[in-house]
Parts: sequence; C-alpha cells; structure tokens
Amino acid sequence: MSFRLFTYRNVEALLLAFVGAIAVLGFVMAAAALQVRAQAEPLAALPGALAPPLAAGVTFALLHLLLRLRQTAVEQIAMPVVGLLLAIGLIMIYRLRGPEGAWQQLLRGFFPGAALMALVIARPRLVERLRRWAIPVSLVGLALPIATAVFGVVDETGARLALKLGPLPAIQTSEIIKAALLIFLAWYIERQGEAAEGRARPVLGWLRLPSVRYFIPGALFAAMGTLALVQMSDFGAVLILAGLFIGMLYAGFETRIFIAVAAIGVGLALLSGVILAFTWEVPTIIQYRFLAFRDPWSEAMIFADGQPTGITISQGPGYQIQQAIYATIAGGITGRGLGFGSPEYIPLAHSDFIFAAILEELGAVTGIAILVLFALLILRIFRTAALLPSGQVFERLLLVGIGIHFFTQVFVMVGGTLNLMPMTGVTIPFLSQGGMALLVNMAEVGIVLALAQRVEAEGPVRRAGGSR
Repeated sequence: MSFRLFTYRNVEALLLAFVGAIAVLGFVMAAAALQVRAQAEPLAALPGALAPPLAAGVTFALLHLLLRLRQTAVEQIAMPVVGLLLAIGLIMIYRLRGPEGAWQQLLRGFFPGAALMALVIARPRLVERLRRWAIPVSLVGLALPIATAVFGVVDETGARLALKLGPLPAIQTSEIIKAALLIFLAWYIERQGEAAEGRARPVLGWLRLPSVRYFIPGALFAAMGTLALVQMSDFGAVLILAGLFIGMLYAGFETRIFIAVAAIGVGLALLSGVILAFTWEVPTIIQYRFLAFRDPWSEAMIFADGQPTGITISQGPGYQIQQAIYATIAGGITGRGLGFGSPEYIPLAHSDFIFAAILEELGAVTGIAILVLFALLILRIFRTAALLPSGQVFERLLLVGIGIHFFTQVFVMVGGTLNLMPMTGVTIPFLSQGGMALLVNMAEVGIVLALAQRVEAEGPVRRAGGSR
C-alpha cells in the first residue's frame, strides 16, 4: 500500500471523526439522562450505550477505507452528512426504545444497507448492469407490492404494508416500488426521450406535445404501482410515487414539452378527481387523517359502519398530531435537553414522529440543522448528476431520481409532523426507525458514491467534489 493512498479523502476522514465524536457524546448524554431520571447511577449504562455508535462508526470507517482503496478524491461530503443524520436518529431511537431499538435499526437496516453500499462502491459497473436489467428488476419491484396488496400481512389498522415470505422477516414493499419506478423511468427516458422530443408537434405556438404512446409505459407502471399502494392503504407512498414520476419527467424532457404534458396531466387528474368524488368511497383512514389535519382538537364523534364508536377525533386520529404540536412548542429554540423531554407521549415517536421528538428535546435549532443537512445532501447528489458526462443519461436521471426521493420523503413527513399537511406515515430518511427504508436509502447513497467515481475519471477539470 503506497503512501499516496493516505492522501485521498482527508476531508471526509476529518468529518467522519467529528460525526463519530458527536455520536458517542450523544449516546453518553442520553444514557446518563435516562439513568438520572430513573434515580440510578449515571455511568452504569455507559458500556451498553457505547456499543451501537462504535459499531456504526467502524462500519463508516470501513466504507471510507474502501473509497480510499478505490483512490478517488471526489464527493467527500455525502457520507459524513449521512453519518450525522444516522447518528441523530440512532441517539433518539436509543433514548426512546433503549439499546434494543438502536440495535434493531442497525441490524435490520444499517448493516445490510452498508453492505449494499460497499458492493456498489467497489463495483461501479453494477450500475451499468442495472441499466441492462432495468426491465426485470422493475417488474420484480412492481410485482412485490401487488403481491403485498393481495397476500400481505394485515396490521391493526386493516392495512397491508408488509409481505411475509416463508421464514424471512416481513418486508415493507412500498420502499421497493419507489426504487423500481425510479429505475424504470431512468431507463425508459434514456431509451425513448430523444425520439419523443424529436417527434413532438407544436401546440399553442411555443409548447410542443410528443405522441401519447411515448408516455403510456411510464404512466401504466406508475398507475399499477399506485393501485397496489392504494389497496395496501399506504397513501403516503402514493405521494412519494407521484413526486418521483413528476420530477423524473421534468428532469428528462425539455421545459416546453414538460409543460404541455403537465397541463394535460393536471386536466386528467382533475377529471379523475371529479369522477372519484361521485363513484369512490374514500377509505376511512384517509377521512380520519383529513379530519385530524383540519382540527386535531375536534370533539366530533368518529363513526364506523354508520355507528358511533364513542371516540372523538381529538381522542383518536387527532391525538398524535396534538402531542407532536405540544412537543414542538415545548422544545422551543434550544430544546428541553436530551433525555429530559416527554416524547414518549407521542405515538410512534421512534418512527413516524421522530422529528417531533427531536424538536422537543433538541430544539428548533437542531430541527433546522437537520433540514439544512438534507438540503446539502440533495444538492451534492444533483451536483454529481450535473458533473457526469452528458452521454450518461441513465446514470444522471438515476441520481436526479434519488435526490427527488429524499426531498419528497422529508417534505411529506416534516409537513405532516408540523400539521402543514395531512399525516401520511412515511419515514424520514436515516432518522426514523425502519429496516427496509434505511436499507434502500443506504443503497441509494452507495449509487451516488459509485457514480461519483466516474466524475474523477473524466479528468482534473471535473475534480470539484473535494480536495485530497
């Protein structure tokens, strides 16, 4: 191993060391605070508390070493940002669910995701194979949610969100359909995009409208995925799927074609909305979420099958919104202190409402910092896409889709937590507890770092991703 190897990725190494120090400090503070609240010895829980951050730190160190071995100096910001977001999420999960919750997050999501990440980084050509196998991969990704809609495990709300295959743990296939749509659209736009733009006809002067046949495959894929998610009662994933579909079309086609298509799409959506308003009975869970969004403190009675349940909106679906709002207000600017808030009163604080738990104990300052971190990560992804050679259309669209995926998840979940939009139950990347979601997000970052290596291969002019 030459000495020159140790001159690569020094910025990333320093940032990861900083993230590791924050993670260890956070776990120590959380463990000590919980011991103090239980009137126990503050240092007694430290050995068990240090194990999760050390395990995660070693994993990130190995990923960093792999990138050094690849002798690449580009994109040294993305991994530390992911590490810091994951550290914040793990600290809060540990604070809410103890060591078992932290280890569950590591074992079910982080470690498998890191393995996929390492595989893609070590073998960047796997992305090219992904393009060759886009159709079968996408069809499998579409078939799994359809199977879940029919044979999935029914939870206490009546939704089918997970698929159980033999002795394997149940998996949430809604995360897979998002990745499948992303891959399919990137492949299809690369394959048919130029033909669609070249054969587009002028409409209303400046606008151009391509033939409808070019949009049938993508629209059909998205429609089938949406129907499966509706049958599963996973309406949050439907919003993410719609965001991916619209964002990928915008990224893949020139503006005047996109505007014409978008205008037609809006018209068809409005027509569909009118038809559904008279023919489709809105699922009960959606009605409750909308009522809770309008007024979480409403004393209106909830009805089931036309009969009163004895539970009001404020006692039922509005309760979690109330608690999230109370937690946000209680946290103020700087928070009540790690381990000294009351996020346990928030239902699903470790998953759906983890942002509210963070706001209560760490304050609005930390909440804003988290949003800045996500913005930085998304911008780095888009930057990598812009620096790729213009001929790598599939790869560029893939990166754009990944950035859109992160943005829509954060937008939908943070908006729901602050009651700026109806709650949907989507996880926040790297923060919320969720095995399959974290695995997919880690794999997406792996694709970003794998494709970033092509930027450096273009020569010194493109080496803007970080210094050595």
